[in-house]
Amino acid sequence: MINISKELETLNQSFVAAQEIGVIKAVSTGDSYDGRKVTVRGKDAVFFGNCSYMGLDQHDEIKAAAKEGIDKYGMYFSSSRSFMGLEIFEKMEEAIEKMYDQPVNVTTSTTFAHVSNFPILLGKDDAVILDLYVHSSLQTAINITRNSGIHVEYIRHSRIDLLEERIKELKEKHKNVWYMIDGVYSMMGDGAPMKDIKVLLDKYEQFHVYADDAHGTSWTGKNGVGYVLNEMGKHEKLYLGLSMAKGFGVGGGLMVYPNKETKELVKTLGTNMVFSGPPHPGVAAAAIKSAEIHMRAEFADWQLELKQKIEYFWKKANQLNLPLSGDHKTPIFYVVLGSLENVFYASKYLVDHGAFVDTCSFPSVPMNKSGLRMTISRFITLQDIDNVLNNLNDAYTQLEQMGKADREKMKKLMQPKKARVLVH
Repeated sequence: MINISKELETLNQSFVAAQEIGVIKAVSTGDSYDGRKVTVRGKDAVFFGNCSYMGLDQHDEIKAAAKEGIDKYGMYFSSSRSFMGLEIFEKMEEAIEKMYDQPVNVTTSTTFAHVSNFPILLGKDDAVILDLYVHSSLQTAINITRNSGIHVEYIRHSRIDLLEERIKELKEKHKNVWYMIDGVYSMMGDGAPMKDIKVLLDKYEQFHVYADDAHGTSWTGKNGVGYVLNEMGKHEKLYLGLSMAKGFGVGGGLMVYPNKETKELVKTLGTNMVFSGPPHPGVAAAAIKSAEIHMRAEFADWQLELKQKIEYFWKKANQLNLPLSGDHKTPIFYVVLGSLENVFYASKYLVDHGAFVDTCSFPSVPMNKSGLRMTISRFITLQDIDNVLNNLNDAYTQLEQMGKADREKMKKLMQPKKARVLVH
């Protein structure tokens, strides 16, 4: 038996208790899933944890394409891509490159995309600055790369003024300076300040940006190219690692490059491009169909429909004075409750009243900022939003009456630290 700290043991016991009441590590029972509802402990609940923002995982044409791909090629093509691949894998890349109008590589996960990219993109004389809230998959990949002796440091979340100070210092000692971020941050839902970042890209020749835009993909931007490209456009020093397991609706990871030479270099030498197998044929066929759907005129109407629901949620939550993590309008909303006890109470209340939300605590978020994460997909209705927010307001009120919660205190806690203005 391993020895763990008292703090970790207390945290573990809390999670075990939460699992017993069905608010974490829950299992949806039943023989089907429609994207909108899950069944938890025999009760139907509207699913406010679905990251398939555009609802494409349930799209009939995409499901039909996946079935046809399996019928033609089987469940899996069991060969390293450095030896042999199927033509459908090349067609998948070509279809997605039409969507992005940029060179693309495809891998089986976003983490694998980062792991393939970093040894090629980063030199031993480079420096890496990680945003404090950057996704775990990117941190995992950079930790593997640290073995080469590359300089790695963290910076306070989205503090562009502090970032510029670090660029100025690091560029004197390192060949390139990389800033690694999420496009849309997966817990709090805020977007990276891409317009300010572009100013720095144009200002400092040695400055490069690597963004994980998994949660920004599909729901925004022309053809669904995502938050980062929609905010700042293409740039010769911008590299993207994306996900097809969120808004894209099929599973797998994407790598988007500013030039074909880098794409081909990673495709030839990238770790997971050499030693790992390809995506499943069903996924490849589904991805081709999804890329096609992204480029249809009606797709922009679907994006608008989702954005209207996002706007409705934001306005309703503010009317109820619920302490949101910020004023951003992405498909991810975070309501802070402070303590784990409060989070478990509120999430259990919501399950009992027909909604399942994500309970978030350390280490996913800071210790004192535990809360509830709610995602908005096209499956969600306006009535669903009314119900979940009214019930959350009731739960919050009950916690306040018991002296366990304070909305105003939580709102102040979530206010961003003031930063000096970046001069454009």
